[in-house]
Amino acid sequence: MSITKSYTLKTEVETSKSTCNKCLHETNHKVVSSYIEQGSEDVGQGQTVDWEEDYQIIQCCGCEEISFKSIMSNSEDMDFDGENMVHMEYINYYPQRNLSQPYPSLELLPISVFRIYKETISALNNEQRILAGIGIRALIEAVCSEQEAEGKTLNHKITDLKNKSIVTVEGESALHKLRALGNESAHEAKPSSMDKLLTALKVVEHMLDGTYIIPEKIKSAFPDKKPKG
Repeated sequence: MSITKSYTLKTEVETSKSTCNKCLHETNHKVVSSYIEQGSEDVGQGQTVDWEEDYQIIQCCGCEEISFKSIMSNSEDMDFDGENMVHMEYINYYPQRNLSQPYPSLELLPISVFRIYKETISALNNEQRILAGIGIRALIEAVCSEQEAEGKTLNHKITDLKNKSIVTVEGESALHKLRALGNESAHEAKPSSMDKLLTALKVVEHMLDGTYIIPEKIKSAFPDKKPKG
C-alpha cells in the first residue's frame, strides 16, 4: 500500500458562495488564500482512492467577517445531481455556523422530543445535511409516538395527528412533505439544500410550539381556579 501527496498554495483572490455566521445565510465570499492537498492511495488489486482537501481563508463580501472553510472530497463518494454523477463534498466552517438558534422554552418539550431536536439543530449548524434530514423525520416520529398517533406507517400516523386536531389540514400536508424529505435522507442518503432543511425545521418548531409549549405556558399563566365554598 502506497500513498502519494501533492500540495498547492493559491493566493489569488477569487469568489465563491459560503455560509456567513453574521449574515446568517449564504453570501459571496472572497477566498483570500487556499491550501490544497491532493493525494492518491493504492488500496490493492490495481485500485486507488484519490482525495482532495481544500483549506480556505474566506471573507464575507457583505459584512467582511473572516473565517475558515475546508472542503473535502474523494473518488469513492459520488452523488447524482439530477443530470450527472458528481463528487460529494464535505464542508466544515470554523467557527461553526449557527444558522438555527435553539427554540425558546425547550424545557417544556418531552425529553424524547427534546433530545432529537437538539441533535437535529447540531447537524444543521454543522451542515450535516443527510443527518439533519433524518433528524427532521425522527422529530415527527417522536411527536407521533408521544401523542399516541395510530397507524402502521408514519404516513398514517401523520394523518391521525390531523384527525386528533393536533395539526391542521395544512399542517398535515406540510408534515407529509417533510416525511418525504426525511425518507430521501434516510433511504437514499440524499442531502437536501440548507434552505429546505431550515424551512422544514421551522415547520416542525411550529408544531412543537402548538402541541407542547403554548399549552404549558397557558397553564402557567392561567391556572385553573378552585371553586369557592
